Formats: sequence, structure tokens, C-alpha cells
Amino acid sequence: MINIKLVEQLKRFHFVRKMVLQKKISFDFPVRLNIEPTNYCNLSCSMCPRELNRSFGYMDIYIFQKIINESVLYGKRLIITINKDGEPLLHPELPQMIKYAKDKKAAHKINFYTNGILLTEAKSSELIKSGLDTIHISIDAFTKETYKKVKNSQKLEVVEENVKRLVALKKKLQSKTPLVVVKIIQTPDTQNEIKPFIHKWKGIADFVEIGEYHNWDGTLNGTSPPNLKNLLEGTDRYPCTFLWYNPVILWDGRVTTCCVDYQGKGIIGDIKEETLAEIWQGDTLQRIRDAHLENNYDSIPLCSNCQFWRCEVNIEKWLRKVNFPRKDRNSGKVPAL
Repeated sequence: MINIKLVEQLKRFHFVRKMVLQKKISFDFPVRLNIEPTNYCNLSCSMCPRELNRSFGYMDIYIFQKIINESVLYGKRLIITINKDGEPLLHPELPQMIKYAKDKKAAHKINFYTNGILLTEAKSSELIKSGLDTIHISIDAFTKETYKKVKNSQKLEVVEENVKRLVALKKKLQSKTPLVVVKIIQTPDTQNEIKPFIHKWKGIADFVEIGEYHNWDGTLNGTSPPNLKNLLEGTDRYPCTFLWYNPVILWDGRVTTCCVDYQGKGIIGDIKEETLAEIWQGDTLQRIRDAHLENNYDSIPLCSNCQFWRCEVNIEKWLRKVNFPRKDRNSGKVPAL
């Protein structure tokens, strides 16, 4: 039985993440998945691009089940995150999706990220009963003024009460899950609120998460906070690890390389036309991986101006050893080195 709380603690250590990835990465099937239930959202946050060129919609639950049914053929995923762009609580069948994945034992951890506005008492109860392992609630502010500036909303108090009620409901229902993680992204607007935010929530939530700022694929022109900027200065670019372990399935069934791709620039396949395994093992994704290993980032439009690689661990040396040609990958498993 996986200790989800321990997993949440360990994932915050880069050396642990590096060891896990180097052990689990497979060319056969991804070890993690992001599945987008919808790209509709009820907020317009300053750190999120919302002028989408791709169409809006809700994932059909049968597409979701198809993904899960294929996934379990390859064992358990480490994590399945049921969101990408948009607010997952807008999907009316979200609890049923989670329960289906849990009943199938599809992953060691099922989680999603939400702004928490729609986390009503009824929805909270459904989520607890669904078996959801972790819920990340992006509050992103300590004061009403900053919340209004960052989230373009005046519902900070609503979200805070929703979080507290979820914690109380867990206790009432004698449930250890979902673990409640409250999050704040470190931006120029929030950097002075990080410490009070941590102090406020550390005795209420299971974890307090400090998110790293990035500019998506270069779309956002904001700047990183001074301490993050100093940390990253002089950092030589390395291949984005996401390409080797975590594809994203959009609401319409198309598959893209990563969660930063809000416009669908990095489409590598469509699960309505082929299996996820075929897409994962296919030439389109492999060409993108090769470009990263050749430091040819400018040849990939989605990657040329992206900063998200900085949020990922650097396992470049290891990847160069295992990124062998597709014709040599008979079992799909990483060879012993």
C-alpha cells in the first residue's frame, strides 16, 4: 500500500525525483499521465494564458475510460493528474472519472489542481467518496487585494471556507484522503505573501506548495521573482524531462507533449485514431526528444521560448544513454546501464 503522504513529501526532493524517473521511465508506455477533463475555466488568472486558439469542450467519459483501460494493461501509473488547462470541477462527471480510475487501480496516486471556487459541500463529499488521493488548491494569495490582482476575482474568502470545510468533511467521514495541498505561485505580486501564506495554512492543509513561475511557451511576458531569477541565471538549458515520462491527453482525445502546451502546438497523436502506446512509441515524439538531446530547441515551436524545463529535474546524461533508436527498443524497457 503506497503511503500517499510520504509520496507528497518525497516528491519535493529533486534527487528523489531523479532516482524515481531513472528507474521508472519506459519507452513502452508513459509512467505518468495528464488527462484534461475540460479547458473551460471560471477564472482568468494573471499567470495563465486564456486566449486559446483551440476549441473548448468537455471530455467524453468514454474517452476517459478508454485511456484508463489501455493504461492498466501496462500496470499502474505513478500519478494520473486529471486536469490541464481549465477548471476540472466544471466537468459534471469528474467524481465518476476519479472513481473509475481508482476502481481500476490505474495509478498509485490520482490528483488534480483546482482554484477551489466550485468546491461546494456536495462536491467535496463526492470527491472524498471517489477515492481521490490528493487535491491541489491554487489559492495564490494571502490578501484579498493580491487575490483580486492575480486571480481577477473577489472570492478569496469563498475559497478559504471551501478548503476548511473539505478538511472538516474528511474528519467527519473518517477519511485520510484526499490530501489537501494549498498552493501559491511565486510571482512579483505574491513574493511578499509567501511566508504569511505558509504560516496561515500549515496547520490546516496537509501540505503548502510553493509553485515556480514560468512563462508557458513564451506567451506570458511577466518576469520571475528576484530570488528565482537569481537562481536560474547562468543555468544552461537541458532537455525537458517531461518528454520522456508525462504526455497530456486533451479533452478531445488529441495527445500533446506537455502541460505547457495550452494551444495544442505539440500534438503527437490522437487516441481516437491510435493507441496511446503507439503514440508514445511513435516517430513524432521521438523526433522531438532527439531535437532536445541535440540542443536544437528552436526547431520545436512549442519549446523554443519555454521556461518550463527549469521546473523539471535534469537527467540529461542518463537520457543520452537510454534514448536509443526505436528499432532497438524491443521490449520498451530501459536497458540496464
